[in-house]
Amino acid sequence: MIQAIRDLFDLINYTYFFLSAVLFLGGIYVAPNVVEKNIGFLLKYPRWMRRVMERYFTRKYPFLVLFTIIFLLNNLSLFTSFLSGFILIGPPIAAFLTGLNVAIVSYDMMGWRGIWQILVNPVAWLEFPAAWISFAMGFRLAEAFWLHHSWATVQEQFWILLPVYGKYVMVLLFIAALLESGLIVLAERMNDEEED
Repeated sequence: MIQAIRDLFDLINYTYFFLSAVLFLGGIYVAPNVVEKNIGFLLKYPRWMRRVMERYFTRKYPFLVLFTIIFLLNNLSLFTSFLSGFILIGPPIAAFLTGLNVAIVSYDMMGWRGIWQILVNPVAWLEFPAAWISFAMGFRLAEAFWLHHSWATVQEQFWILLPVYGKYVMVLLFIAALLESGLIVLAERMNDEEED
């Protein structure tokens, strides 16, 4: 296990992982101010996402459907974060905005309680490292372009890192989606029992 973690950090770089974490958490930190000051251009996307989530996730989906939706959406988001490295400034922007957007949705819904729930939610303990690995891989792509100014080198780096995405990010997101789906279905059943 320890050797696997060392191998991972050899590929993605400790510095990029921690930089990703700092930028992501910085986005969470800034989010309440963005909401309270009503900074419109930063609020548009997360509030649109919230409306989409409320529209589709208020239905009671079976566990397997719910798991599939959560797993695919999270993978779409984080794979896009990985690909952001094809644009030089993409990874830092992606890391900061992802944290910001998640926190804006939570703060809009529950205020400061929503921010604290992000940080103590066991699902987040799986999704956050997965996100930071994705951003770090994006940084590696951007670094390859910065150092070599060659798309061929960036593409070569992408194919080296792609199995890392499958081995670490997808596995973490798979477990997180199982846990999140299970918690949602359990909460729905408890609510139904209380109503009865």
